[in-house]
Amino acid sequence: MNQTISQIIQTAIDAQAPLLPVPIDTSQGEATPLFGPGSVLDSLGLVTLILNIEEMVEMQMGVAITIVSEKAMSAYRSPFATIGSLAEFITSLIQKK
Repeated sequence: MNQTISQIIQTAIDAQAPLLPVPIDTSQGEATPLFGPGSVLDSLGLVTLILNIEEMVEMQMGVAITIVSEKAMSAYRSPFATIGSLAEFITSLIQKK
């Protein structure tokens, strides 16, 4: 499942590239920053990325999830920091369904 989620995140990042001043360099793999220090995404870019991921998860996996929640926003370690942390968070959301 983590492989599928990572592919969904990568596809969403690729789709967003034309909207960004500089594409997200995913050469660091799961350690690639998405939001915060070292990231090219601003808050609007993050929201767009998350909405695309939610839509793709539902289409490809048949599970409707809401990534942004009070739990996500109040987490000590932000699930939006890196590709890996986002993939882990999405996996946990799907497993709870």
